Amino acid sequence: MRLLKKIPLFILAAVNLLLIAAMLFCAYTSCLPPQDEPQWSYFGLLFPVFLVANVVFVLFWLIVKWKWAVLPVAGLVLCASSVRAYFPVNIPHEPPEGSIKVLSYNVMSFAGERKKDNSANWEENPILKYLLESGADIICLQEANKAFVDRALDSITHYYPYHYRELKADNYMVCFSKYPIDSAEEIKYPTKSNYTFAYRICVEKDTLLVIHNHLESYRLTSADKDDYKSIIKNYKHPEANDSETKYQGLTEKISTHDSIRGLQVDSVMAYLEANQGKHILLCGDLNATPVSYIHHRLTSQLDDAYTRSGNGPGISYHRYGMYFRLDHIMVSPNI
Repeated sequence: MRLLKKIPLFILAAVNLLLIAAMLFCAYTSCLPPQDEPQWSYFGLLFPVFLVANVVFVLFWLIVKWKWAVLPVAGLVLCASSVRAYFPVNIPHEPPEGSIKVLSYNVMSFAGERKKDNSANWEENPILKYLLESGADIICLQEANKAFVDRALDSITHYYPYHYRELKADNYMVCFSKYPIDSAEEIKYPTKSNYTFAYRICVEKDTLLVIHNHLESYRLTSADKDDYKSIIKNYKHPEANDSETKYQGLTEKISTHDSIRGLQVDSVMAYLEANQGKHILLCGDLNATPVSYIHHRLTSQLDDAYTRSGNGPGISYHRYGMYFRLDHIMVSPNI
């Protein structure tokens, strides 16, 4: 009779073990190059789901049978680096004396400025106002609408006398700086419309090498995002609205662009390795979560500034029911 009473607990423990295995799988497959193993590349996106599930199990076991909490806790310890990358916890500190403030932002054409007549009241654009009031020393923008930047350039250069801009399609990759930009070059890699630039910026007596990225986008259409919401809504009934077919289509698209991004980050890493020992700051829209091959590769040489100083998941993309930190700032250990 006593054994029968324990059966539900054993079932829950088995479920917990499966969730631990899934969390570990998501954490460690993210270390595999997506260009070599595209079928595993997107599992890192699911890591937070299994992380939350295991944290819930920790709380559950502490209430119901506290000794069994060792199961999910052991799972969390085994992927501690991924847990910290995704959900860092730090004691807040004031910035050290002599530090510089850097801002990286995919402005998405300044909130759709390309789609409307922005000839009037452009000064009221909330993103522009945010940039000018930020107090940042260096600003790196992705998807900065050409017409809007050209119109606002005088206002921006009043605060940031140095800038470098490169036109790609209708948008600039642009860096604004309070310090002189000594040189700029493009880091070449396979792409159709994504780019990385390296700027050498003279900060006081040092040269800061800023690597500004906009890596391969997922290129999900509105229909793809609607499919994603449909899959989430009907996860208990996968037969509804062809959820399985939609899932296959989305995963194929994601893995394809993950593979391209993997090749791109390898080129960026080769550039980093050629400049070892220098003061390096890497930033931009990496289109990669903290549990991904991209993040794993870059943090093998650089420190993730948010992981070292931020708190919580730090979501930077939250549209269409998708909540991810895709934008990052990293620095070399000598900074």
